[in-house]
Amino acid sequence: MKEQRLFIVTGKGGVGKTLTSFALAKKLQETTSKKVLLNSFDQPVDQKLAKEMGVQVLDLPLLDSTIEYISRKIKSKTLANWVMRTSFFKALFNMVPALGNMITFGHLIDLLEDDEETIIVVDAPSSGHILTVLESPLNFKQIFKSGALVKDIERMLKFSSSPFIEIWVLSIPTELAVVEGKELYEKIKARGVQNVKWILNNSFLENDELSDEELPEFLKEKLTSETNITTEHRNNFDLIIPMHVDKNFKNLISHIKDKISTILD
Repeated sequence: MKEQRLFIVTGKGGVGKTLTSFALAKKLQETTSKKVLLNSFDQPVDQKLAKEMGVQVLDLPLLDSTIEYISRKIKSKTLANWVMRTSFFKALFNMVPALGNMITFGHLIDLLEDDEETIIVVDAPSSGHILTVLESPLNFKQIFKSGALVKDIERMLKFSSSPFIEIWVLSIPTELAVVEGKELYEKIKARGVQNVKWILNNSFLENDELSDEELPEFLKEKLTSETNITTEHRNNFDLIIPMHVDKNFKNLISHIKDKISTILD
């Protein structure tokens, strides 16, 4: 097991980020003695599924997270509550949503630095969001120039380029998802993140249970389409997860979990 302690799963909508995040959290539980927490940036984690899978959830609603983060900086939760309820800060968060992204990111880093025996897996929203998260500290550093907040921003920038963070970019075998996944992968690398993985999910070609002779015509066309779309990139994927048909989320998560071991070694 490597030294990464913050894993972020991202990609175009509908590529399987949530199930992959659950599978990653579950696999990390099995391969490390550290406490593993699952967080979602934009919406609550499915508590029922988390309980069924035995995955511990880290819930950080934006307002609560911001109050907690600010209180750590000014050493007063009462004052932080007051600051966050002022009209100025309410207007600021409405006008600059990236500020909330940065504060949530800073809160996650705080938690990891407070407890070295914790790993956090983040189910991130669609592609553009993670770029905003990575860019926000740099943008706000240029705005604020100096002061306590800038020192904290510098800490975020240092963490972003450290070995402690790993970002998984998911694609599925469609032209749009592969092109967008490749672009996102390259942009994240360009922002100084050391550990970035590009993963192809739901690959028909990698499913050993499929036989060309038994497939209906529309699935044969799908296999041909995947071949045409992914041939150029197949050697660039860090992992290819075969398509698995199952209506049971627990079974799908277990299927993904079994496939991701190779990139956690």
